[in-house]
Amino acid sequence: MAPAPPPQCDGILVERLSESAVLLSYNRLQFANAFTPRQFDELRMALVWARKEDGVKVVVVMGNGKHFCAGRAMDSPASSIRAEAAAGKKLGEEMMHYPKLLIAAVHGASIGWGCTQLPFFDLVYAHQDAFFQTPFVSLGLVPEAGSSYTLPKLMGRLRANALLLAGDRLSAQDAYVGGLVSGVVDAPTVEAFRDKVLEKVRGMRGLSAEALRLAKRLVGEAVDAGDGWMKAWEGEERDLLTRAETPEARAILEAFGNRKGMAKL
Repeated sequence: MAPAPPPQCDGILVERLSESAVLLSYNRLQFANAFTPRQFDELRMALVWARKEDGVKVVVVMGNGKHFCAGRAMDSPASSIRAEAAAGKKLGEEMMHYPKLLIAAVHGASIGWGCTQLPFFDLVYAHQDAFFQTPFVSLGLVPEAGSSYTLPKLMGRLRANALLLAGDRLSAQDAYVGGLVSGVVDAPTVEAFRDKVLEKVRGMRGLSAEALRLAKRLVGEAVDAGDGWMKAWEGEERDLLTRAETPEARAILEAFGNRKGMAKL
């Protein structure tokens, strides 16, 4: 049977690198790849397509332009949070139980959702100039995407609190030492960084697809026994929707959404 064509998306570019590898590129350059509810749906559609392709072993996710992902779009923050929460939950369920190897290549800004999505990946490589930040509390909101569970589990509670509560900005080296990324890749340019990551991917071509699937399942069962992630996501969603409707949070989000700098990160 001939391979199915990849889905046509506006905010996600889908490229078949080889029979065994797929590249998904965030492609909202003018907004530093900040996500809309539609982009959450598009990423899920692209992942479902790659999951159903028998020959695909590895899915790589990168951001086009200067940044990996600057969180979520702030065009109409209060009205979009509910739609984003629903679309994000469906995407999270797909990523959390994804049977194929997921690799993130992070450069530039990894803010909010750009950061909280990283625990869903099996390997995360960061350019030496990448930075990580989750300014939820400063926006009058609460953590998202199960990060109140996944980040403390990855990094330990105190390191995770520096991101989730204090909103500290972490360097790539900080993120590596803290356990958020697998490795820091030194490269003179973003293009050279991408080439180095894709070279790592090419080295995985000979891996057994079935062994990868089983090994990934075993690791997942060992580190995430139970339903802690889903309980965290549901609690965050409840509190996020409540907070987003408060006058305080609405005012902060509206002011933040009116800032022009978000598109110029």
